[in-house]
Amino acid sequence: MGLCCFGSSDRVEPGPPQSGRRRGSDDFHGVVDERSCTDIVFLAIFLAFLGGLGYGLYNAVERGDINRMVFGFDIDGDICGRPNRPHPNITTSGKDTTRQTFLDIESFNLNNLDPVIMGRCVNSCPTNRSPPILNRCLEIHATSTEATNWFLSSTGLAKFFNQFALDFQLCWREVVYLCLISLGLSLVLTVLFRFLAGAMIWLLLIALVLGSLGGTGYLWWLWHGMRGTSGENSMMAYAILMSIVSVLILLIVLAMRKRVELVAALFREAGKSVHAMPLLLIQPIWTLLALCILCAAWAYAALWIESAGYPTRTEAGTVFFRKDTFLQVIRWYNIFAALWISQLCLACQNLIIAGAVADWFFTRDKSRLGCPVARSVGYAVRYHLGSLAFGSLLIALMKLVRMLFNYLERKLRNANTTCFGLVTCLTCFCKCCLYCFEKFLQGLCSNAYIEIAIYGENFCWSAGRAFKMLSNNALRVIAINSVGDFILFLGKAGVVTAVVFIGIELIKDKPGVVYIWTPILIAAIFAYLIAHCFISVFEMCIDTVFICFCEDCEINNGQDQPYFMSRGLMEFVEKSKKSSESACRSRSCPATATQRGVR
Repeated sequence: MGLCCFGSSDRVEPGPPQSGRRRGSDDFHGVVDERSCTDIVFLAIFLAFLGGLGYGLYNAVERGDINRMVFGFDIDGDICGRPNRPHPNITTSGKDTTRQTFLDIESFNLNNLDPVIMGRCVNSCPTNRSPPILNRCLEIHATSTEATNWFLSSTGLAKFFNQFALDFQLCWREVVYLCLISLGLSLVLTVLFRFLAGAMIWLLLIALVLGSLGGTGYLWWLWHGMRGTSGENSMMAYAILMSIVSVLILLIVLAMRKRVELVAALFREAGKSVHAMPLLLIQPIWTLLALCILCAAWAYAALWIESAGYPTRTEAGTVFFRKDTFLQVIRWYNIFAALWISQLCLACQNLIIAGAVADWFFTRDKSRLGCPVARSVGYAVRYHLGSLAFGSLLIALMKLVRMLFNYLERKLRNANTTCFGLVTCLTCFCKCCLYCFEKFLQGLCSNAYIEIAIYGENFCWSAGRAFKMLSNNALRVIAINSVGDFILFLGKAGVVTAVVFIGIELIKDKPGVVYIWTPILIAAIFAYLIAHCFISVFEMCIDTVFICFCEDCEINNGQDQPYFMSRGLMEFVEKSKKSSESACRSRSCPATATQRGVR
């Protein structure tokens, strides 16, 4: 296929049969049981990468002191609130600042986020400074509007955050209740997706068409009322543009009407899979827990890296800790490690869900399903960590490239260049291209994990197979990505909106609450995260069912090779076959036009 790395590049169908289930189009019995380790090279690279990270952090710990970042250090490099040893070549260092626990920063400006910090360790913050923030006393200068100055002033900032904390303390029980409500609404949403997906999709499309036609008519009505005025031509242009958009929407809906039935069927099948395997819904919890641990570990490592360096006195007389090339590399190394490991956690979740749903789809007797989630976890950990490391590496590299590009863009914007307009256009174009390519790569990797879950092949073969399936079913993919994703987005928005309105009713009469939007905002954020966790599982289930459906249509014909799909999907296939045969008869197509099933 041209995408293979560790196998024959011209292989389209999987290789020889394995164990009880074979992997060919002649005798396909579902998800492969007997597997071998895939992409071991990339697993070795990942382990070596972790070893390099450990070595770099060891050097950072040897050269640094995390207390420099936690408590701050003064102009002589001495840590506040600690007994200090003298630094080499810094004769004024080594003071005992045990009682001076605060760092009074003499120069800090919100309009300059890269200031020259000159600070001294003090017993308490001076009266002209802000309240202590992370053991720092700040004198803030901000040139903005009067409201912003009040908000950022020492009394305003303290008052706001104190009231914020008090409001949350008063309403934390209501916030917990709202989180539980969002959990229940998300569960209800998965049930509604299963039973009311078709009605929801058609209502959405009808509302979209009627809305576009109504908007077009309204603009033409406004144009008629503005005839003879200066705004006539502008309103006509708007009306013509809206008319074109309405026609395009109508044509797209007409072209997609048959495939919308497939989207509704996929929603129903995904709902059935979640109902049959409720353990799928707790997978995001483990992923979220792993990501939280990763964030804490990354922040801890970053503090050690930023504290490391060689004490050097500047011309202004202050001491800073200069980083050599090795420490600067370790800083980026740590950032890339966070990107790679976080993507690996997400990839593990996707493969586990895909494996369980594929096992459910290709099992004819659902009563003999067993525990597909545990089986999928075993496959992922035992055989496919290398493939997961490979796929997550690609996405992490893409994210790192985007980060470096954004860093370069800021440097170019700050530079006094005569080609500022050209630079801005080029950077916007490159950012758009990188964003689109990253989204394409994420989708390809996600579908590659589904093929890995089915066949147990390496990442490159699976990515090629997934690309083939998506290319052969391009119109269906468009329907799922447009209509399906919008339905899922409406589900998230609906949960958050319901939580906000319920929260207003719960908290509006709460005595002592000043800023009602404080607990409401916190509850809305948690509601979105909870809904996103549930819907991300549902979305992966839809994608897996779709790939399995395409594989089923590709390999089987429903006659001597019976389908694995459910009765609802079979009815869709039969309708599509009949419409294809009718179209072929009207055009006098060859009889073999429909032998390969639905396209």
